Amino acid sequence: MHKHTTLSNGLRVVTGEMPHTRSATVSMYVGAGSRYETDEEAGLSHFLEHMLFKGASRRPTAREISEAIESVGGMHNAATDREVTVYYAKVPHTAALQTIDILADMLRDPVMDAAELEKERAVILEELASVEDSPGELAAGLIDETLWPHQPLGRNVGGTPESVSALPLTAVNAYFRRQYVPANTVLAVAGTVSHTDVGAAAERWLGDMPTAEAGAWYPAAARNGSPRVAVKEKRTEQAHICIAYPSVSLSHPDRFAVDLLSTVLGEGMSSRLFLELREERALVYDVHSYPSEFRDAGSFTVYAGCDPDNALVTIEAVLEENRKLLAGVPATELAKAREMAKGRVQLRMEDTRAVAGWLGSQELLLGRIETVDEVVARIDAVTMDELMEVAHRVLAPEQATLALVGPFESDAPFARALGA
Repeated sequence: MHKHTTLSNGLRVVTGEMPHTRSATVSMYVGAGSRYETDEEAGLSHFLEHMLFKGASRRPTAREISEAIESVGGMHNAATDREVTVYYAKVPHTAALQTIDILADMLRDPVMDAAELEKERAVILEELASVEDSPGELAAGLIDETLWPHQPLGRNVGGTPESVSALPLTAVNAYFRRQYVPANTVLAVAGTVSHTDVGAAAERWLGDMPTAEAGAWYPAAARNGSPRVAVKEKRTEQAHICIAYPSVSLSHPDRFAVDLLSTVLGEGMSSRLFLELREERALVYDVHSYPSEFRDAGSFTVYAGCDPDNALVTIEAVLEENRKLLAGVPATELAKAREMAKGRVQLRMEDTRAVAGWLGSQELLLGRIETVDEVVARIDAVTMDELMEVAHRVLAPEQATLALVGPFESDAPFARALGA
């Protein structure tokens, strides 16, 4: 499925050759994100991501970078999360090598103009403000803050208006030099490409980057008795509910059992939560579950959106479905979930961007890449006993945390429902 090369300076190059496609996705993965920031630096990784689009040595303006990608019909973007920042461009396969040049220029020699930084600061403050108009996003951020309080893992990746307003150019530059080093970077390319040609382009544009040791990330800390329920009062038409439990890390052997647990409980229109809360009781339009996995921690979250008058009964219904699952899962239901999980993994692999993401994220975070066949085998290997053992451990009622955004003045009734 993939080929791998490490340059002499430590930068890793991985490719997935897909000769049936007419596109290629070039992605640059960097170990940078909110878990690498102090409280004073909150939002720094995201700020830097924005700055790298403002110009680089061979294309000194944002317009020139955009035109270089769009003039061949391509599209480009970036994303910052807790542990990874990724820059990517999806282009016709004939433009893949020149796209490596474009992204490499951005990542190793950005302009970092002080006037552009001030303009981008205003843009990021508007981006943060937009989250206030998205109660679903607010609920997702609030549950992370409740599950991992007072630490980078639970912090908004974009930072706060206060932290973003205070970040100076010197801090952005220092963070860039600290994190954007070869050993902390992966170039992942998927599509109709040659590994030899990609490796040669990487050597040309990135091979002489000086070696350096990247800054470390901050490990997850225990909750230590922090409140398990958080309510943000907001005059919304819907209540936005997140119920989350601590779960396993990205490298934990139970990771695939947790994925199957989520499939059974809340993924798809035939899941338990969807059938009960939407089809049977008409409480919600959207209800689903999802696992999140990081280097040393993880979470298992259920989201539901409902009429505020139904918030309490919806929470109680979710908790009841969780308890029902702990009583047992029929073999046929596990078999269906297993096939669904395997099918979704395989369907993703038809897109060059998804394949580049599969390769780059695993290589950066795990230092190894599992193939699709290996992952399918891991899913097949999960037994009923393993699924139930993980379910009892992850969905333990005393571990549940709750975040709620809506027109509520008190968290008391919701805390009682959670037993907190």
